[in-house]
Amino acid sequence: MSDTINRSLIDWLKNFERSDEAGSNNWLVSGKYTETGKPMLAIDLHLALRVPPVWYRMHLKSGDFEVWGVTFPGVPVVVIGQNRFISWGVTNMGADVIDFYTYRFNGDKYLYKGKWLDIQKEKRAIQILTDDGLKEKEITVEKTIHGPLISKYGMRIAVAWTGFTATTELKSIFELNRARNAGEAVSALRWFCVPAQNFIVIDRFGNTAYYPAGKYPIRYINGTPVPGNMIFNGSRGEGEWRGFTPYGVSTWEGFIPFEEIPHLINPDYIATANQRPIENFKYYVGDSGYFAEPYRGMRIYEMIEKKIQSGGKLNLDDFMEMQKDVYSKPAEIFVSEIRGNLSKIPFSDRSRKYVQELLNWDYRMTRDSEPSMIFSIFIREFMNQTFYDEFSQAGLSKRDYPKLWILQNLDENSRWFDDIRTPEKENRWDIIARAMDRTADRIEKENLHDYGDINKLHVTHPFSPKVLFMNYPVYEMNGSKYTIYNFRYSYKPDQAGSSWRMITTFDDRKATMYGIIPGGNSGNFFSRHYSDELKMWIDCRYIRTEVER
Repeated sequence: MSDTINRSLIDWLKNFERSDEAGSNNWLVSGKYTETGKPMLAIDLHLALRVPPVWYRMHLKSGDFEVWGVTFPGVPVVVIGQNRFISWGVTNMGADVIDFYTYRFNGDKYLYKGKWLDIQKEKRAIQILTDDGLKEKEITVEKTIHGPLISKYGMRIAVAWTGFTATTELKSIFELNRARNAGEAVSALRWFCVPAQNFIVIDRFGNTAYYPAGKYPIRYINGTPVPGNMIFNGSRGEGEWRGFTPYGVSTWEGFIPFEEIPHLINPDYIATANQRPIENFKYYVGDSGYFAEPYRGMRIYEMIEKKIQSGGKLNLDDFMEMQKDVYSKPAEIFVSEIRGNLSKIPFSDRSRKYVQELLNWDYRMTRDSEPSMIFSIFIREFMNQTFYDEFSQAGLSKRDYPKLWILQNLDENSRWFDDIRTPEKENRWDIIARAMDRTADRIEKENLHDYGDINKLHVTHPFSPKVLFMNYPVYEMNGSKYTIYNFRYSYKPDQAGSSWRMITTFDDRKATMYGIIPGGNSGNFFSRHYSDELKMWIDCRYIRTEVER
């Protein structure tokens, strides 16, 4: 079957897989390692930066029920937040919960386990915006036993996704809103289906928990569990999910049991930053392409453990400093490599002054820093100079490049460093030198001086560019894709960054939250709350909410 699947189809199907452009951080520290003796929790979610913001701040109270935090407009409960007893935060697990299936077709029938089944067809009318206004168009939705059919490049492929069936996330979140301890919070997560999320929980009694809740399919071929990183033969029933009913109600018996999902009850500390959460698990939950590079997670653990190993206890100021931290682990790693191999790298006289700036740098991505600007451009050029020749020849674009972690760990004589367009055989050091020359070209051509010249906040309203005054002001920014204080200036169609920062804790009298959103809680341009939190968010300041217990 694989011989009939062309390269273009596989590339197109990548659009249905998870992008790594966005992400999130969360961590908790138990009372064992905090000054107050009570657990503390922090989270910031890296999503699209928009006007109005993605999240809506909400505080609900009815009788004994009280909860506060953020939600999506229209959702009647708090999605991430705190009540008098617990607080919780999430990051995307990044699990592989989508599969593709091919079939043998005969007209409007497809072969499935020796039987010819009819393709289910349903006509629907949709509205399409044209130059002449909205026009109605009738389309035909086709479905198989595995899910909807999509057509491209002469092929028809069925798609299975855990979100194509009835799910119960709202019940899970509602039960979290009402939970009175970490145990009840974990029980609430049994109802959470899609997308799989890394939940962390603390409670007023000192308990902590980590649970990557969600539905994880187990694929089988001839009765043997297999990874999901392939296109399956649907006609043979390969790779299908037992207990999954697309467009119906699933029974989920062919998914990883909730109790077997790797989790921690009462950890002293835990951090997730979309990195791979576990190695060598008996079930496949995703390959390396589904998880973020480990740099943010490395830095979070580094800061927590440095405090603990020094004999200190963490406090609110420590958590706030962590959320505003702009130290770049990739900068530390790549610049240290340059420093240790200066004699091998054929830098041009022109680029040496930029190299020296990097060697004298503290690896902090601040808007007033020239080395931050140099490194940001250099690392993109290093990636491009390494992979462009092979990838462009194969019809692939920059979005198909591997992760930075891969570039970091390539051997100095890896074939990827050899430029197939030249007769010479280049190695890692040649490509680093070439990338630094390209960096110098851009800096001098665009007359760049510091990181703020390229790392700018541009948050736009959906009415832009027709109504420019509804956009937020433009600001120079700290941070990068790889720092805890997260900002991604080149994200398309929207920039991305910390869409909600939150720190929570408890003491004997009250529950306390510190939180901020990137903008304002109102979509009304004439409201004083249209963008009143934006500058506070940039400066990593917070609004405090305290509720007596």
